[in-house]
Amino acid sequence: MNKPKEGDTREMFLHEIMTKGVFMIDTEDGEEIEVSAQMHVLAEIIQEFDGEDWIELDREAEEDYFYLTGYEEGYRFDEEQLCELYGSDYIDYEWNGFSIDWCGIEQTDTKEQALEKWEVYKNKFPLLTSKDQFEEL
Repeated sequence: MNKPKEGDTREMFLHEIMTKGVFMIDTEDGEEIEVSAQMHVLAEIIQEFDGEDWIELDREAEEDYFYLTGYEEGYRFDEEQLCELYGSDYIDYEWNGFSIDWCGIEQTDTKEQALEKWEVYKNKFPLLTSKDQFEEL
């Protein structure tokens, strides 16, 4: 593999994790509920080599995402499922931790390899089917 030169660019996928997250939900019967949720995002980014490190230049797109009911465990879901289960039109998400690449994506992976690792990681978590699978705070 060739060593990068200053000014070289590359496109790649990055797995971002918003840890210690919480959804605030206003239910249709007026209750305010908070449930734990960890957000996982597969982002397509462009990086440039500055002579020493790869620096993120641009975020092309968010390719895929999901939430987990626990900390790298539990059930996989999205906002639509959350709204349906709690009968809510209003939800808000906050987090206070951040990490990257838990699914094993390497900087040298092709886009196809990165997507395959993402799918394997994502699909190891079963889909959410019930409110009882959430950890209410």
